[in-house]
Amino acid sequence: MTNQLCLQEQCGRLYKKIVRQIACYETTTTDEKKWIEWGFSITTKAWLYIQETVQGYQFTDQEEEIGFYKTLKPKFIALMDFFTLLYRSVLFQPEDTTGKKEYWKSELTTCKNFLLKHKTFCRYYEQGNCSMDPVYFVQENNQHPLIFGINENKRAENTSYSYLLARVLSIRKYQRYVSKKLNEGAAGNLHFPEVSAALLQARN
Repeated sequence: MTNQLCLQEQCGRLYKKIVRQIACYETTTTDEKKWIEWGFSITTKAWLYIQETVQGYQFTDQEEEIGFYKTLKPKFIALMDFFTLLYRSVLFQPEDTTGKKEYWKSELTTCKNFLLKHKTFCRYYEQGNCSMDPVYFVQENNQHPLIFGINENKRAENTSYSYLLARVLSIRKYQRYVSKKLNEGAAGNLHFPEVSAALLQARN
């Protein structure tokens, strides 16, 4: 149990620390691309540190193992994926105001379609269901490579539920960001909206 608490506390504290740093850095720059790159970099470094920490680590029991793959790992992966989505939006959004509005509407639709496709799993997670956790969130079923971004690999479906959960969390964050973008656009402001620490830490 001591090891479990140490692992959980270490990951939890590290996540809160980088979220605070990301939110703080955002207030010091007006360069959206630079902020996104910095956020992705610091999150990736944190996750690599976690990976090194758990490499060869023997989970005390299945409860600890499930906790890592259901709670701890998805937080970091979701944040990296979120910044990947933001970076893509910076690169591909049109320059003209009308084009930007249509682009963000399309992004919002894509988010909704993804969540609709995985509504059964989303409901499972949001309702706090644990019945399938011993299948969904154990190490042997969560060893697939990372694939960032909103579009899934249609040729090789990723069956890792830990990554699927991370993807759901990242897209929910991105959906909130896009909605805020559209709301600010309606008010005549299409600059990038402030991403609060609360949004980054949102559970779903």
